[in-house]
Amino acid sequence: MKLGFAEEYTNNVKLDKELILNSKTGIVLNSGIHPYITVDNLLHFLPSIDIEFDQYESGKTYNNYSESRNRVDVVMFNDSLYQCILDGTTGIQPDTNSNIWLLTNKESLVIKSWIEKVKDKAFSDLYLSKRLINSQYIYENGESNVALPNNYSGWVFESKGSDYITIVLNEISVQATTTNPISLYVINRGKLVDTLTLHPKNGELFFEEINYSFSGPGRWIFAIDSREVKTNFGWVDELKHDGFICYPVSGIGDTPESSKFTYNNVSNGFGFNVSVSLNSDSYIKYNFQNFTSYVKACFEYMTLLMFSANSHQRSNRTENGINKDMLLMETKDLDANTSVKRYFQELKEAKKVIQKSFDTQIGYEGGFDVEVISV
Repeated sequence: MKLGFAEEYTNNVKLDKELILNSKTGIVLNSGIHPYITVDNLLHFLPSIDIEFDQYESGKTYNNYSESRNRVDVVMFNDSLYQCILDGTTGIQPDTNSNIWLLTNKESLVIKSWIEKVKDKAFSDLYLSKRLINSQYIYENGESNVALPNNYSGWVFESKGSDYITIVLNEISVQATTTNPISLYVINRGKLVDTLTLHPKNGELFFEEINYSFSGPGRWIFAIDSREVKTNFGWVDELKHDGFICYPVSGIGDTPESSKFTYNNVSNGFGFNVSVSLNSDSYIKYNFQNFTSYVKACFEYMTLLMFSANSHQRSNRTENGINKDMLLMETKDLDANTSVKRYFQELKEAKKVIQKSFDTQIGYEGGFDVEVISV
């Protein structure tokens, strides 16, 4: 969801196309908020724009500035300023392709920088930064030598309640009766994503540090070539864990990715140290429209705070035109219908939206438990 401004006539500066929006194309930040917040006032309080950008170089690779936030992805070309909007751009002149380069100006870039700060605060306020949901060991200390059936054996991990989580396998144990390295195949939606290497200790319950992170829809299968392992055939309850589902599988096929895996509910010599975290980036990207009122309230509140502090020491408008006492009331008074009161009210409502988006195990309130359990 884009953030920008509706056209207004408070300043002669023409904002670039990325910033000019309407309510159907994004969140319009200068609509329905405090009248002090205009493009002209913003440009008088935000940092100085007397900075220089590098000239375009045909042999250099440029990336999407909106994602990189790196000044090198903005260039001068024929006395005009261009912003790269496509990663991996090389050898394409800025004035030849509007799908790769955006004609911009320094004023637009400074305002975009301020919008990014507002978005960062929104992430922080909504507790959408990476937050631990669950962390635990899943294992059994196998004692009987058993030859695993079929071609491949492993475990499946899936998100539970929401796809907006990241799962990390911190450690993995495979009680294979060998000391030779074995391959661990990572499969998602019929594709071999990775091949890791494990080092078993001849049937010993040995947890090897892996730190493998994954997220996204579908089953994530972690499998090895079927072989002899130590196991007790412990019963597996795949639904007992908060934030994720996991269970053993057995596969038949010529390759790991083409094999047909079937579910079973008894252990097979694997052990895991698992952590699960809320994945904020994907949630915000696809649900930003649900927070329109909060984002606008946050933008209003932060901007009035910036006006009040005049932190960049650029404007005398708090002496001429913008009333200091009114700014103080708008940013401090929680009793009247002020910017700060609206901000906290919208923050409360936004948190309710998040709470409804996840199942009860991974709601926005509460902490987490660290458990050490057996299968």
